[in-house]
Amino acid sequence: MKRNEQCLQEIRDYVKRPNLCLIGVHESDGENGTKLEKILQDIFQENFPNLAKLVNIQIQEIQRTPQRYSSRRATPTHIIVRFTKVEMKKKVLRAAIEKGQVTHKGKPIRLTVDLSAETLQAGREWGPIFNILQEKNFQSRISYPAKLSFISKGEIKSFIDKQMLRDFVPTSPALQELLKEALNMERKNRYQALQTHTKL
Repeated sequence: MKRNEQCLQEIRDYVKRPNLCLIGVHESDGENGTKLEKILQDIFQENFPNLAKLVNIQIQEIQRTPQRYSSRRATPTHIIVRFTKVEMKKKVLRAAIEKGQVTHKGKPIRLTVDLSAETLQAGREWGPIFNILQEKNFQSRISYPAKLSFISKGEIKSFIDKQMLRDFVPTSPALQELLKEALNMERKNRYQALQTHTKL
């Protein structure tokens, strides 16, 4: 079952490969595909004028993500842009990384890849450990699907799950001290979840 779930997750991520997710773009009344395309063009002109001129931006589809909870939520729903080619999404993401801060009408927004909920959750689970390593200049990064990498003693170390990281940490006293609390907290949370599940 786990292998099948992983295959389904990979298929969902593959289908989403040409997609770009825009986070934090203000919603307006009567939005439709045409208005959203205009918003995308404005973002490109504001942030990537050279890219907008040089590349023929071919959009297959653009829409807001569905409203899952209250329609009066404080934050706007995401915009999903599906390009006809994956290369276009990659060029936009590279340009966003180079610029550093992407804006729409002067307000900061975020551009990111569109991934399945399972992949996003797996990436989020590395969050506390990733943040600790970033703060201590270990040059950490999370790559697809949810692999944590960082530099230790001049070498890039990669881990596909927390157990691999737990097995490696004892080989480095500095890392052991640094990540002790985060890894112990993870164990504690897993134990509590197991206890709750057992009671149910």
